[in-house]
Amino acid sequence: MNRRARSNSNRRRRATALLLVGACGLATASAASVGGLTPAALGADNRAITSCDTNGITLTRGTPTYNPTVGHYVITTIRATGVNAACRGRTLAVTVANTAGVAITSGAATIVAGGTTVTFATSADIKTLTKVAAVIY
Repeated sequence: MNRRARSNSNRRRRATALLLVGACGLATASAASVGGLTPAALGADNRAITSCDTNGITLTRGTPTYNPTVGHYVITTIRATGVNAACRGRTLAVTVANTAGVAITSGAATIVAGGTTVTFATSADIKTLTKVAAVIY
């Protein structure tokens, strides 16, 4: 190999090495910036979880209707009253369950003034409905 060819070959190697180093540096910089967290932004905090209603609410099942397919009366709604005004605009989620605690159906609704009606995804057989759980979030 002549001197000129060897010089060109060395330049290509250096250029390739420089490109590899640059690409690795770019990939590392990109990976470090994913998520936008920096050491100065890390931290922890805690806060008390408070309720918008501290004295309880009243839940009343909707009007039962006879379902000839199952041969029982079922309900499709529950109405919540006595909800503190501070809860308006939040969501009330209700799940009804059987005596074993197995969920039968559930639903959710936005809390409004004067009472909130939650419509279930499927009807609940009154014969097996014994428990109800509600949460406001």
